[in-house]
Amino acid sequence: MNSQKRIITNATNSPQKQRIIRFRLSNGRNIESFAEVLLREENSRLAEWATKQNFVDCSHRDPKIFRLLINCLRQCVAPGGISNGKKFIPPEEFTDWRSLLSEARYWGLSVVERIIRDAMNASSTAVSTITIGYHGTLAAGRGGFEVNFRRVDRIMICGKARACREVFGRFLNETRDWNMDSQRYTSRFYLTHQFVEQAFDALAAKRYKLVSSNCSGPSLSNAKNVVEDEPSFAHYRQHVFTRYM
Repeated sequence: MNSQKRIITNATNSPQKQRIIRFRLSNGRNIESFAEVLLREENSRLAEWATKQNFVDCSHRDPKIFRLLINCLRQCVAPGGISNGKKFIPPEEFTDWRSLLSEARYWGLSVVERIIRDAMNASSTAVSTITIGYHGTLAAGRGGFEVNFRRVDRIMICGKARACREVFGRFLNETRDWNMDSQRYTSRFYLTHQFVEQAFDALAAKRYKLVSSNCSGPSLSNAKNVVEDEPSFAHYRQHVFTRYM
C-alpha cells in the first residue's frame, strides 16, 4: 500500500516540476525556467512562486542579473538545496558581482549566494586597479599675477583591458592596442576627451575609489633666458583607483 502511494505521489509531482514558469522582468524581457530548477532551494522565494503560479511579474528586476542567477541555480545546485560541486562561471565580461549577490539575497537563495561568493573570490576581477595619468599646463596671465586656465593634452589609462572598457566605454581610444585581450593589462589606452573630472565620475560610478595620487609639481616650461608675456607651468599627474568587490 505504501509502495503504491509513493508511486502515485511521484507521478503527481513529476508534471508539477516540469511546468514552465515565466518571469517578466524590466524592459519587457521574459525569462522562462522549469519549476524543478526553481524548487531546488525549497525555502527560497523562487520556490514559493513556483508552487503558486506559472507567471511572475517582477518588472523591477534586472534581466541580465536574473538570468545569471537562474543559470547558477540550474548548473551548480542539486535537488534538495545542496551544491553539486560545480563552479559558477559567469560571462567573460561580467564584473557586477555585488548586484548578483544582492539578487541572490533578495530571492533567498543562500546556497547560490555562497557559490557566487566563492566564484567572486576566485575571480581576477575581485580586485581591479586603474591608473589615470595626464600632462597638464597652467597658463599664467600677463605678469604672472593670475592663472587663466588649465589645459590637458591627453588622459592616459592603464589597467586591465576589460576593466578599462567597462568603466570608460565609448570614450576609450584603443587604437594603440586595438587587438588587446580582455584579460591582459595595458598602458596604451587613452580617452577621447580631455576632462579629468568626467573620467573621475566614470570611475566613481563603477565604485572605484582613489587610493593614491602624485604630481611632478608645477615647473616653468620656459627655456632659460627666454621671456614670454604669458608663461605656462607644465606638470604631470597620476591618480590610482582601486575597486574591491
